[in-house]
Order: sequence, then structure tokens, then C-alpha cells
Amino acid sequence: MAGEYFRGFSDQVSRSAVDVRLIETEVHTCSSYDRLLMSLGFLGSIGDGLSLTAMLLVTSKLMNTFGTTATNSNTENFTTRVNQNAVVLCYMACAQWFACFLEGYCWSRTGERQASRLRRRYLKAVMRQDVGYFDLHVTSTAEVITSVSSDTLVIQDVISEKVVN
Repeated sequence: MAGEYFRGFSDQVSRSAVDVRLIETEVHTCSSYDRLLMSLGFLGSIGDGLSLTAMLLVTSKLMNTFGTTATNSNTENFTTRVNQNAVVLCYMACAQWFACFLEGYCWSRTGERQASRLRRRYLKAVMRQDVGYFDLHVTSTAEVITSVSSDTLVIQDVISEKVVN
């Protein structure tokens, strides 16, 4: 019973170690432009994550304004505080949009670039093979094309969608 628990735990540790090695390999093999895109995408994802807590903070201030107005009858102060909070919410919505756009664009773009680079390298490696390799291991050219396309699409999806989340 305990062995099964520890076996599952070691599988999780080995999977996370593989993920870390995959990310390290990806960062080391990319160009400086891709590193810039990944850095900007990382900053965008931080901004996207922090925006929800900041929005909740401003919304709670707005709700406190409603609560304190019920006890006080100063409507002029109430209106200015609500207007201030509404303006802050608008600015925060613009900042959140920018962070989400930066996150999505940068990670998608670097995923496309790296998948294209990987596709070129894969095709060069296949073209360097002897003709006998294709007689023994490949039944049709469609199999090679399908293999290249499906593998690079999976890698592009991992870089652009899964790394961010």
C-alpha cells in the first residue's frame, strides 16, 4: 500500500524534473528574439495574474464606499469616491487587457517561431538519411510529412498554451 503511494510520488517528481529539463533545453536552444518574447510573455502573465487581486481590492473599496454612505448622508463625498474607484477600475481594465495581450501574443509567437525552426531541423535530419533508410523504415512520403507536422504542432501547442498556464 505504501509502496504504491511512493511510486506515484516518484512519478510526479520525475515528470516535474522532465518538465524542468524540457524548459531549460527550450530556453537554451532559442534565439535572443525568442528569449525576449518569452520574457515579455512572462511579465504579461505576471500582470495577468496580479490583475485579478488588484481588481478585487478596488471593488472591495467600492463596496466599502456604499456601506459607509448608508451611515452617512454626505452624497458629495460618496459621488467623488465612486467616481475615483470607477476611473481606477477603467485604468486597471486597460492594464489587464495589455498584460493579457502581451502574454498571449508573445508566447504564441515564440511557439510558432520555435516550431518552425524545429520543423526545418527535422526536415534537414530526414534529408541527410541514406536512401536505404526510406526503403526500410518509411512506407510513404505522407508518413514523413504527417510525422513532422503532428510532432511540431504538439510542441508549438505546449510552448504557446501549456507553458503559460
